[in-house]
Amino acid sequence: MTVELRDVTDEDAALLAELLERHARDSFGERDLSEDELRSWFRIPNLWIKVAEREGELVGYIDMSIDDGRFDIDARTLEPEVARLMVDAAYAEARKRSAEPRVHVFIQGDDSAARGFLADAGDWHVIRHAFQMRIDFDGEPPEPEWPAGLVPRNLREGEEERVWAATNDAFADHWDFHPRTFDEWIAFHKDPHRYDPTFWWLVEDGEELAAVSINSWHSSGDPHYGWIHVLGTRPAWRRRGLATALLLHSFRDFRERGATRVGLGVDGENTTGAVRLYESVGMHVDRRNDIYERTA
Repeated sequence: MTVELRDVTDEDAALLAELLERHARDSFGERDLSEDELRSWFRIPNLWIKVAEREGELVGYIDMSIDDGRFDIDARTLEPEVARLMVDAAYAEARKRSAEPRVHVFIQGDDSAARGFLADAGDWHVIRHAFQMRIDFDGEPPEPEWPAGLVPRNLREGEEERVWAATNDAFADHWDFHPRTFDEWIAFHKDPHRYDPTFWWLVEDGEELAAVSINSWHSSGDPHYGWIHVLGTRPAWRRRGLATALLLHSFRDFRERGATRVGLGVDGENTTGAVRLYESVGMHVDRRNDIYERTA
């Protein structure tokens, strides 16, 4: 029976969310995406999205971010041949848009379908690992110790572009970092599904923004699972304990809201020592994700 790719529609969201929940439980043992989270992806600019369908049944999902010759693919299915079809189609699309595309595929946890296809293909190779880290609370998180004169506050309306600029500075030296335009960045962070300014924490030093933490509830919709989307300290303020203080502050804020756990994502070879920092405050690696690159 033939599998075909087509554009996603709003009417696909409910059934697609069910498929992606089956994929998540098979790949890492827990729910990962709510239907609202999935719908928010449909609104992200410069995101090429297709679904795979067989005789009216959804059997796969793929999206690919498009950014000036760089293409990042997220493919989810329970069937290796569907993974092959989707990734090949995305790569062909990237080749249409760029003569020399740089294409990455992100494989989450124990995703056997996509990982099996990429391992057998011969022209895709793992180039990097990323981790999802988590802390499960068994009591109150410690009080943060703030560098002298620095304290956190919530976002004020109209400061979003300032935060965007500060995060670009904070992550400029990270592997494969490529800043998104402000419009792309704000479309994700201020999507009504996840945006709440009381979850944004800013630390100023005089008139300069030194560090930020942008938080929300987890994409699964679990009201007891907090998520840190961005934790960034600008280079001039590093090695003063600011990131640790901001992280502990976020933990305590989530705990007061009823969270039992908090997670975040991090590059496995982060040069600023982020993995060690997160482990030092009680976080552990919950999932390893692999990044594949096309080499031929």
